Amino acid sequence: MRRKQFVTALVMALCLAFIAGPAMAKDLVPADKMQDWMYTDMVDVDFVAKYAKMPKPEGVMVIDSRPYKGKYMLGYIPTAVSIPDSQFDKMTAKLPKDKNTLLIFYCQGLKCKLSHKSAKKAVKLGYKNVKVFPYGYPGWIQSGRYGSIGLEVVAAKMAKGDEYLLIDARPTKKFLAGSIPSSISIPDSQFDKRKGLLPTDKNAPLIYFCQGYKCKLSHKSAIKAKKLGYTNVSVAEAGYPGWVKMYGSAAAVKVEAGGEEGSIAIKQFEKIMAENPKSIMLIDVRDADEFAMGHIPSAVNMTVDKLEKDMKKLPTDKPIVFVCSTGARSGESYYMVKDMRPDIKDVYYLEAEVDFNKDGTFKIHTPKK
Repeated sequence: MRRKQFVTALVMALCLAFIAGPAMAKDLVPADKMQDWMYTDMVDVDFVAKYAKMPKPEGVMVIDSRPYKGKYMLGYIPTAVSIPDSQFDKMTAKLPKDKNTLLIFYCQGLKCKLSHKSAKKAVKLGYKNVKVFPYGYPGWIQSGRYGSIGLEVVAAKMAKGDEYLLIDARPTKKFLAGSIPSSISIPDSQFDKRKGLLPTDKNAPLIYFCQGYKCKLSHKSAIKAKKLGYTNVSVAEAGYPGWVKMYGSAAAVKVEAGGEEGSIAIKQFEKIMAENPKSIMLIDVRDADEFAMGHIPSAVNMTVDKLEKDMKKLPTDKPIVFVCSTGARSGESYYMVKDMRPDIKDVYYLEAEVDFNKDGTFKIHTPKK
């Protein structure tokens, strides 16, 4: 009797393990599409979507195994890095040092071997949490999500005279100080107020950009555009800094502003943080999820899109300094306060890229002139 109960319990345990375990290849790929060369630990588009977002989650890397020029730069899953399978052995330095990092490989769909080959190579290197998204970039787009593109695509569209709408999601002040040629200004914080500037044709190509790979604004605007029903939406993740690096800024819109109005000297900011952080009201205007991933201990979180509603809460008894990860949202906050609270005279923002760490430390990257 006990033996029968044991066998029954074992069978039930195995069944439960099978049901509760990770999605099996056969659940994602039809039997007639399965190939012997496929890597068996596969994930679906919803799994990928949990990690292909901004800010980039820690402990994961989404990897595009396709060629850079032929495929990746033309369209890739947001935040994915390019490590072509043909160059895998030469580019292993781009892989994370922590072998427990979740690696999600993808390529061009069910007939594409590249991601499966790369996944197997990663396992041989000792990575313990390796997945493949078998439907690749085509499957990502078919699911109704937006994609990212290289700036080379933007430059090519300009040269050919293609129809598209290039949208700068940064604050207007940033746009006026320099932007990618042919772009229009629709700051993400003003999206609802300025959505009337978008074309009536929901199939028109929309390309968003902001302040580089760490900037969330263009991704947020792209998601909003998709919700409005626009079908051809992409993000140029390298943004304006990437454009300047690749093509220069001579053709960009420029105005003489007489220096960075309202910005606090970086050395002075670092000195205050080291010696007397409570002497200023430090306001981090990034989104709550970004703030949770790392912030300066003395900072309070007041997102830029809610600042207008919370404007009355701002103090007048100490200097106010706004910070974000690129200087874009903090700069917008500064000008918003100057317009709406003229009684606050001592207000500044940090014009720099900042890396925030979970332990409360931070690193400032001085803007290049």
